[in-house]
Amino acid sequence: MRYYLSLLLSMCFCFSWAQPEEARLQTYAQKIGTVQTLQSDFVEEKHLSLLDKPIQSRGTLTFDKSAEKLRWQYQQPFVNGFLIEKDNVYRLQGAEKKPVKQAAGRMFLAEMVVWLTLDFEALKKNYAITLHDTEITFLPLAKEHKVVKEITVWLDKKDPRVVTQVKMEEPSGDFIVWKFSNTQLNPILPDEVF
Repeated sequence: MRYYLSLLLSMCFCFSWAQPEEARLQTYAQKIGTVQTLQSDFVEEKHLSLLDKPIQSRGTLTFDKSAEKLRWQYQQPFVNGFLIEKDNVYRLQGAEKKPVKQAAGRMFLAEMVVWLTLDFEALKKNYAITLHDTEITFLPLAKEHKVVKEITVWLDKKDPRVVTQVKMEEPSGDFIVWKFSNTQLNPILPDEVF
């Protein structure tokens, strides 16, 4: 009897704890949903077990939700990146813009839009999501995910519409950290940005 009582209490606790977490995720989703355009600087750090120091890159991110455009532009140490314009994906190499034809590359880049908008309904299909304050952790539902072990997203405490940092861990132990700064929400974006 004691076992069933403790099981019942545990279930009640988990249910009551999950409800506020789900409600907070929905609140974050609604707030993030108000962002139509975005510009941000970023620093990318690749931490590889083979190297003593992380590989660091710098760049800018520009996003227009209604136009379905995303530009991820590296500026240091090299000028390259990619551009998504609705259903078209391009690799940027210097001043050149080359179409990405591989399905896997196109799917990966298209998924970035889901991540950028933190579309929790879409993300729940592939990840278990937990929330602690303004830190959101995503664990792949696939038991042996070949690329991702865990993704953690940190939102700004004053304005949870702003993502301040993302960490993506690989099963190998290597990881990438993106740190965002100078983020502007809903700026007017000139056409030449894309």
